[in-house]
Amino acid sequence: MSHPKQVFNEPTHRVKKGVVRAIKPFRDKILFKYYLRKNTPVLVYQMGKVGSKSVFKSLCRQYSGVVLHAHKFHPNHANWRVRRLYHWVVEEGMPLNVISLTREPISRNVSGFFQIFEKVAGVNYNSSNFTPEELKAIFLTKYFDKTPLQWFDQNIKLNFGIDVYADSFPQYGYATYSNKNIRLLVMRSEISDIEKIKAIKDFLKLAEFQIVNRNIGEKKAYASIYKDFRTHVKLPFDYIDELCNSKYFNHFYGEIYLDAVREKWGER
Repeated sequence: MSHPKQVFNEPTHRVKKGVVRAIKPFRDKILFKYYLRKNTPVLVYQMGKVGSKSVFKSLCRQYSGVVLHAHKFHPNHANWRVRRLYHWVVEEGMPLNVISLTREPISRNVSGFFQIFEKVAGVNYNSSNFTPEELKAIFLTKYFDKTPLQWFDQNIKLNFGIDVYADSFPQYGYATYSNKNIRLLVMRSEISDIEKIKAIKDFLKLAEFQIVNRNIGEKKAYASIYKDFRTHVKLPFDYIDELCNSKYFNHFYGEIYLDAVREKWGER
């Protein structure tokens, strides 16, 4: 069945263009309200650069209800659909399914660095001739992102009253939570697509579900320098330890992942 965003974008026939511009916002809001009531909406809600777009795009194709994607959730959000969903959930107390992902924080920060590389480095990808060591220096001096360490407390706990740190996180990589009208699924982005499919199918009670991969860094404009960085650059252990000694890393990853992270990223 079509996701409402697809329905919203269907062409309107036999109506003058000026009238279409006047009608479309009103029509969108009516359709959005209809789909909110048709099935419990899903909010794919997490920090950036954790692989959430693949989950979102796949749900848009296969879930018969509203599916939205956001890194923030508040009544003044730039997207009117997110604002309306906030009102629906927080002020009206209607049910919401939330899906959130985690990612090992060093790999996540490296991915985030290259997402905004041109802004941080001041040059575009094509004109940059940085060596891996020069890229490393820029990364360490101009881009230290503590978002992973704070995101769940500042977003999930604040908005939904769910403390994901209250109970231990399963080693198999996903867990469900609930509080009043909110149901939450948290998954490690590192688990396999097969495991994600199982978790999402169980969470949303879907008979069928498949994941279509999107937003992969290797296919982007910065693919070559991103690959060089991940292949050749090693980072100081004090940088690694600051992220890996955090509540976030210890909860979602812990000792079983620590040696692998230090081996992958740590300076020899």
